[in-house]
Amino acid sequence: MKKIANVVIFLCVCCLVFAKTGEAEDPIIIAAPDTTVNKTPFTFTEQGVTISISQCSAYPADHQWNSLGVTYFACLASESITFSAEQPIKGLAINGWVKQNFTATSDHGTLAYLSDDYDDVTGAPVLTLSDVDNTSVTIHCDKQLRCFSVEVYFTANPDNPQGEIQDTVRFVALTAEAQDYSEDTAYSSPGHYSYWLQLAPESVYPQVWLDMYAGTKGDLSGEYSLYDYNVGDYTYVQLSDDIWDYEYAYDQEFAISKTENGYHVEGWIICENEVRYEFSYDGPIELSAAGEEALDQISDESLPITNKIIHDSQLLILRGEKVYTIDGRLLVE
Repeated sequence: MKKIANVVIFLCVCCLVFAKTGEAEDPIIIAAPDTTVNKTPFTFTEQGVTISISQCSAYPADHQWNSLGVTYFACLASESITFSAEQPIKGLAINGWVKQNFTATSDHGTLAYLSDDYDDVTGAPVLTLSDVDNTSVTIHCDKQLRCFSVEVYFTANPDNPQGEIQDTVRFVALTAEAQDYSEDTAYSSPGHYSYWLQLAPESVYPQVWLDMYAGTKGDLSGEYSLYDYNVGDYTYVQLSDDIWDYEYAYDQEFAISKTENGYHVEGWIICENEVRYEFSYDGPIELSAAGEEALDQISDESLPITNKIIHDSQLLILRGEKVYTIDGRLLVE
């Protein structure tokens, strides 16, 4: 009897120590609650982790509106889901489903997720967060995210999703300059004026170059996308000062509006390296002459070390007094 009592005391002490330190098993696995929620804010707490969704739908596996046949809770499109705990969260892994062309951002950590341009995707995990190192983290979902279960890590990072992963890089640009092709009839026509807008952050790279066509000459404001037929083929991201270290964009969407200080720019591009670059900028945008005139300035000492122009429908790279084609062939020395 004494031995049993000692065991009981030992277990109680362990429980008290656990309660005091707040240390948890790694990872904690939280299953979707067996409840029904229809397009409303929803919060629940399990195993010391609070999950709060700004607009949620949740259905049991056998619910008539549940087409997946798996119990889930969903963060709806353009809404946010927040995970909170008493101790810092290291990482998260969500086993679930995402809507076609799903995208997301987070306020802490490194985000990775599956996404498909043509179909919905299921994954275990379908989304992960690493290196959160904070007691709370919020994920904003552009498209719907359905969670079957959530793994919460406190000491290690989860393994990334297996499949077509889309990483997201977000930056605030500090400088902006637009090369102006609006006077060049080879690239511009009435209501379709060509500009090449460069956005650069404090760290200089990555730089985003937006190949765009404004509706009004001298006014960059508007909404731009492939579906609006006002972006070109030469949008890309420059990753370093190596002129060949760049990635072309295969999808893009951004909006530019006038402000008291100049312009507000907000948008994203998805490049061939399967990284989504999200950017914003507030301030003036200088317009500089481009096109034919740029080639005439090759010997100008004020020419930037590296510059890119379009000449005779060809993308060219200027470096010092040399002109290269995009595949590295020297044209002018």
